Amino acid sequence: MTYSLDLRFRKPGEDDPPFSPIADIYVKAYTQEKDEHILITPECVTVKELKYEIDRLKKELDDIGKKAEQKFKASKK
Repeated sequence: MTYSLDLRFRKPGEDDPPFSPIADIYVKAYTQEKDEHILITPECVTVKELKYEIDRLKKELDDIGKKAEQKFKASKK
């Protein structure tokens, strides 16, 4: 399960080139700051908190990679 990022996977229709699936990663949850920065983590006040959020994002990306691999394999069948 992902919190701030997720996989978008699309199978093309018969008339859509290039006749193969398309995958990308999108931002699912974020916070908009006054200065228009988009944040994908909560504000961290310690290095420990920031490292936790970095590890969480890495795990999300690893999970998304596994999910994409499964979807690409399933689309070949």
